Amino acid sequence: MRKYTNPARGSEKWIKLYKERSAVERVNAYLKGYFQLNNVRHRSGKKEKCHFQLITLIYNASKLAVHRINKVLREQPNVA
Repeated sequence: MRKYTNPARGSEKWIKLYKERSAVERVNAYLKGYFQLNNVRHRSGKKEKCHFQLITLIYNASKLAVHRINKVLREQPNVA
């Protein structure tokens, strides 16, 4: 059992690493909740891997589309 963690808890490096981990966990929870990744029912690893890759492709494409739409909307002049 470790007596001290690497990087040390409370250090700037640890805080940065923790933020990255929590960001990844939010994405994993989203994929499990909305794309049913926790209910995969394939027996072979190849089908499971393909299923996961398709879901992550769809997720990334949808996030990219939303980002681009928001960018276009921000660049438009406000018409009141």
